[in-house]
Amino acid sequence: DEPSWIHWSFFPHKVLRKRYQSLLIEHLKEKIQKELRSDMPDKDLMVFSEPSAMKGFFDDLKKEYKNGFFVHITEERKELKPTIGYIGRYARRPPLSEVRIKDYTGEWVTFEYKDYRHGGSKVLHTLKTIDFIGRLIRHIPSHYFNVIRHFGILASRVKKQYKEITDRVLESPPEVDEAPN
Repeated sequence: DEPSWIHWSFFPHKVLRKRYQSLLIEHLKEKIQKELRSDMPDKDLMVFSEPSAMKGFFDDLKKEYKNGFFVHITEERKELKPTIGYIGRYARRPPLSEVRIKDYTGEWVTFEYKDYRHGGSKVLHTLKTIDFIGRLIRHIPSHYFNVIRHFGILASRVKKQYKEITDRVLESPPEVDEAPN
């Protein structure tokens, strides 16, 4: 009956997916509308000049991804070298360069990638625009994205200190390795 302390390391994944989706869509709408109001709007965004087109596009996106957009959450990494390599790859270049997009019709996107499962040969792949964007946005950090994965009380360098403080305040709670699922 007594409340018990549960040690935690990460936020619940399911909660983040829908929230991330709504915030990203809201941010995209704002950016598209701002671009359309500019003196020289991007011609590829002109398809969104009709409010019904933008609404339809984002409604389709929400229907396609009913559970929200993918949010990558993993346990704390023990090896730093691979982590530094991962951060470096995305800090230096985008997940897909413009040169690799070979064709865009408004409804379909054709892009090129290396198929390392078959010797690194170049392969052309065509997807519906909505699917292409869905796959691509998984890799694009937002404008204010902090490369450091956790901050505040979740930051690796201070998490132990905060845990010690909360343990003292809560009079040494029982040791629990993981939060229940």
